[in-house]
Amino acid sequence: MSLRQFHILFVAIVTCLFVGLGGWGLMGYQEHQGVALLWFGACSLAAALGIVVYGFWFLRKTRRMGLGE
Repeated sequence: MSLRQFHILFVAIVTCLFVGLGGWGLMGYQEHQGVALLWFGACSLAAALGIVVYGFWFLRKTRRMGLGE
């Protein structure tokens, strides 16, 4: 496994974790009505979106450098 492939796998795993945390926070907000849980869920989902954008940027950059498969 190349470093590029590992990086893509790591980005995918981190994205899944952020989505899970976001869902957990929003479900907790529905149950307990704590504003902190709402913020936690929203920020986690925003981070997941940022990681996805970064992943696409990374793929495009490495393809331009000739590191694509």
